[in-house]
Amino acid sequence: MFVRLFAFAILPALLLGAPAKKQTVGSGRGENEDMILSATLYTTPADVKELIGDDLGGHYMVAEIKIEPKYGKTINIDRDDFVLHTDNDGSKTTPFAPSQIAGSEALIVSQDGAKEKKGGLMIGGIGGGIGSTGSDPGNTKVKVQNPGTQKETPLEKLLREKILVEQKTAKPASGLLYFPMEKQKLKNLEIRYGPQASRITLRFK
Repeated sequence: MFVRLFAFAILPALLLGAPAKKQTVGSGRGENEDMILSATLYTTPADVKELIGDDLGGHYMVAEIKIEPKYGKTINIDRDDFVLHTDNDGSKTTPFAPSQIAGSEALIVSQDGAKEKKGGLMIGGIGGGIGSTGSDPGNTKVKVQNPGTQKETPLEKLLREKILVEQKTAKPASGLLYFPMEKQKLKNLEIRYGPQASRITLRFK
């Protein structure tokens, strides 16, 4: 009897003392005069793999985007209008196309740098390089593979089928965006959409 009472007494203390699980997936919603924007951001390789079946080498965060035009307005969806920004070091990036991730134009992103392979070209960090401005404390490197006449890879096809389509539309649209960023906490991240005058900024819960 004493053992049973002791177990019931200590259980709440153990539960209270357990560390909270780090949140790595979050959703945000915002709007301007033309549209409502919703996004769910997947920040870790495990999250990305659960979403699309591939972790993209561990170097990407994926945003699940939904756009709802207001009042029958026609809006222009351009993926380059989206920016993923981190408060941690000020880095920001626009999304990559499927061919840049898994096709003949693939860019290999690495925080620690990557060894240059024969026939390739290594160029400077994501922090101050392609699709981004800001610092590069992680010494991120991007390797550009030689473009060729290769057929579309299965992964490239998958990413293309799921990506947010660039279009002019008055109807709701949804799809994925692939951002070359890694090892950032969800609480430090935000997605910005559009020019300053009508910008929508999403933080994640």
